[in-house]
Amino acid sequence: MIKRSAEADSKKIHKFLQEYNQQFWQELRDYNFHIEEDNKIVAGIVAGSSFKTLEVEFLFVDKSHRGKGYGHQLLRYAEEKAKSDGLGQVLLNTYSFQAPGFYEKEGYELLLQIEHAFGEFSQYFFRKKL
Repeated sequence: MIKRSAEADSKKIHKFLQEYNQQFWQELRDYNFHIEEDNKIVAGIVAGSSFKTLEVEFLFVDKSHRGKGYGHQLLRYAEEKAKSDGLGQVLLNTYSFQAPGFYEKEGYELLLQIEHAFGEFSQYFFRKKL
């Protein structure tokens, strides 16, 4: 019987996949960091590594805190940590309504752009050598 997954179920499924992938992936590490103001998370990055590559899953800055350089700080911090750990590149993807221009300014190379990947929105895949 197929059921709708609650958030806790989705986390379990994700964990199952991660456990399975560990037999193939090497040197898995988390690169998850955040910035707080007044004891509240206002920006964060969720990333992980394997095969000398850092993959950014999410980079988010709360709307009321954008323009303060938090995205830049978090991305640079993760990149520096990854480089010091011997990683050689960063991979990530974003959408046209998010921040493709931001990543270009941060030195990322556009590998692939899919026009209208999701309705009117395009998807962008980027890489940066460390």
